[in-house]
Amino acid sequence: VWKAAGTLAAVIRLPAARDPEVSAIVLLDGAAELAERCLRALAAADGDVACETIVLLNDPDEELEQLVRRSTTGARAIACRANAGPGVGWNLGAAVARAPRLATLHEDSEPEPGWLRPLCETMDESGAGAVGSRLLNGDGSVQNCGWALFSDASHLPLNAATAPEVAAASEPTPADMLSGAAMLVDREAVRAVGGWDERFHPAVFMDIDVSTAIRSSGRPVLSVPASRVVHAGGTFDRRPNSPLTGPQLRHFLLERNGPRFVAKWGALMRELAPPPADHDPETVRAAVGAAHSLTRARAERLGSEERPGPAAQAERPFTGVEGPVVEGEDGFAVAPAVEAALRAGERELVDDYCRWLAEREGQVSTELAAAEATVAEQARELAELRTAVAAVEQQNREVHATLAGVVNSRSWRLRNSLARLLRR
Repeated sequence: VWKAAGTLAAVIRLPAARDPEVSAIVLLDGAAELAERCLRALAAADGDVACETIVLLNDPDEELEQLVRRSTTGARAIACRANAGPGVGWNLGAAVARAPRLATLHEDSEPEPGWLRPLCETMDESGAGAVGSRLLNGDGSVQNCGWALFSDASHLPLNAATAPEVAAASEPTPADMLSGAAMLVDREAVRAVGGWDERFHPAVFMDIDVSTAIRSSGRPVLSVPASRVVHAGGTFDRRPNSPLTGPQLRHFLLERNGPRFVAKWGALMRELAPPPADHDPETVRAAVGAAHSLTRARAERLGSEERPGPAAQAERPFTGVEGPVVEGEDGFAVAPAVEAALRAGERELVDDYCRWLAEREGQVSTELAAAEATVAEQARELAELRTAVAAVEQQNREVHATLAGVVNSRSWRLRNSLARLLRR
């Protein structure tokens, strides 16, 4: 296989077990360079776990599609000509997966060798419904060991800054939420809660929701330190050739999906710890510590309490149709009805995003005008203060000159001489 620069690149031979223990579903979202690094890392990562690879080409450009079609072997590819995003993407991948366990990976994830076996062993030993890899930054530092969830649906990563004792742990630890960037789920546990809830499409609260649903059904949710995955992060809001991009997208989706999450899990939210009162590091650590203490207590109760009733079910407005994925001569494709629903949903989402941005711009403009008025008032007051200071300084100079004249006068010297004579 020849790369664009004319150099020979090795074909990426992806796991392709005939009787897989795990189906690895990889979401590729438009960045061919990231996708290649992810797939090469996956190809080199594990040989002792029977695994198949399912690649979801999420509204791909030609470069990304050619990378998968021509430079890889072994994967079962699903082409979606609309933006499925993670949650819908995992549901589409699950529709063709053959294994009893599903591993999810983002294109900006690079599994280290041996990443999958600790996840499988932890699930075997604990009965967990979901287990997550420890996500690392490019420099090897801990990005997160899962997340802590607060009573207002805000959330913070568990890492050395927020939860040093969790980051230092060598054994699996409970978490409120795991990241779909590198997560292994029991297929039956996900099926029991209805799959990934597509009301949170295209992103944000999807991973929080499925983690909450699995835990609420009575299955532990654990972060596994022995499984390590390097994660670049933040690629979903940098999709090329899409209006759903930019630094404000995450804030928009938080405001849009947060109330939906609270409406679904309101009773559970009241049992959670309050969020940090401010951004002071000590305050944040204390709040995360309180939240994680409750998380550990809930995890311990799972083994002693009776199994709870059915968890709240996911909504599937996009893939909740018969045959969401269809098989063709060139692999798998997403059913036209699903793609049409995704495109319609994206148009509506873009409209909402644009209105939200316009409202934010109006708010910022109002705040900016108020700030400019405050600055102008402060500048006027400063000018008046400077005038007053200048007047005082002038008065001081005049007094100083007067005193100097008095001290240096003949009468002042004579008076001082008489005073000395009197003292004698």
